Amino acid sequence: MSCSYAKGAWEVRWRDTAGRQRSKRFKDKAAAHAFDGAIRDQATGERDKGRHGQAGGVYAYRTTAGTRWRYVVRRSDGSMTSKRGFSSETAARDARRRVVEQVVRREVVHTRETFGQHWARWLERRKPYLEPGTWAAYERDGRLRLLPTLGDVPLGQLDVERLRELMDRWAEAMAAGDLASKTINNTLATLVVCLNVAVEDGLLPSNPASRVKRLPAAHREPEYLRLHEIPLYLDSCSAVYRPLAEVLVGAGLRISEALALKIGDLELEETGGVIVVYRSSKRDGVGSTKSDRFRPVEIGRGLSRQLQTHLAERSERAGRERLVFVMPARSRKRELGRWHGRGDGEAMDRTTVSRDWHKAALQDAALRDMPLHALRHTAAASWLAAGNSLMYVQRQLGHADISTTERYYGHLERHVLAAGAIATEEAIARAAATS
Repeated sequence: MSCSYAKGAWEVRWRDTAGRQRSKRFKDKAAAHAFDGAIRDQATGERDKGRHGQAGGVYAYRTTAGTRWRYVVRRSDGSMTSKRGFSSETAARDARRRVVEQVVRREVVHTRETFGQHWARWLERRKPYLEPGTWAAYERDGRLRLLPTLGDVPLGQLDVERLRELMDRWAEAMAAGDLASKTINNTLATLVVCLNVAVEDGLLPSNPASRVKRLPAAHREPEYLRLHEIPLYLDSCSAVYRPLAEVLVGAGLRISEALALKIGDLELEETGGVIVVYRSSKRDGVGSTKSDRFRPVEIGRGLSRQLQTHLAERSERAGRERLVFVMPARSRKRELGRWHGRGDGEAMDRTTVSRDWHKAALQDAALRDMPLHALRHTAAASWLAAGNSLMYVQRQLGHADISTTERYYGHLERHVLAAGAIATEEAIARAAATS
């Protein structure tokens, strides 16, 4: 600002809040100086407030300690935020530039959405693509363990430290016997899948759950029938249940896969055969296998003959699309099956097989109690005892990763280790004899 005499009048010059040069003329010197003094006191503040759009998001303001600087920046969700307290314009600009670069690189993502809101939308979107059982497991993980703790937390506040604290609380519940390590790890896996979509939707820069370490799985040796126990078990099976039991023990199928077998899935010959597993039985119908892939399972001549005999007994109603194992109709209370008019010839009931027929066979054979799934473990143990490799067992069982097979059955592959040790000693002995 300036106050000067020119062309017969006193002129006051200053710059307005928009940065434009302004002037005003006075005939009286005292009036000019009074006007100049009045606008000089507020000029700095007015200029600071008038630099919007020209200051690059950095502005000065007055404090009792002197001039300080602040910056204003647009966040990834479109909202504006600011930070104050910088001692120089350069420091404010440098800080603002770093924030802008983080937003551009998506290292920082802002959203007002909570985890609970994202979870509800994600779960609904996933429903058409999941098996009913898988969707129900996701819903249960969220309702019982995730939403009570994380439901109201903004997605932007979900970090690794917060999720590790949640894992610590779950670990305490496991120590108290309220949760199992498998339940905790499954819930963490559900959270990882859910937050992966949040990253894809641009709501998170990265998935914090993927950096949380899972709890070590509790080691449990799978229960199974020993070789000498298999004939005892099969001979104790009822006539209705035995063909199914033969397949569970001889082919290692899951019960859900065996109950969904169709006659067209069997390729039976005198020397053996193949069972092609395409589908599995679900609560509300038939769906895909656990790995969502089909697999061929080789079977021996004994099981092949058993299945041929089984199909020959119901050939009058057999067709390639008919189920291999069906619940027979019964006329007396002591018989096994369904009553006439209640689904004659339909799929066997999984609960009936597991809780009634399987348990009865164990009791009649005077064998220890074990779940129906132990018959799948029995098949794996039998293959290994016969000298087959872990890779053969992996392919027969349909494991996607051989590490799964090794975790369950690696300790049973004794023949490989024994054969290797014997072969090594023989090689050393031959070398010594020829030297």
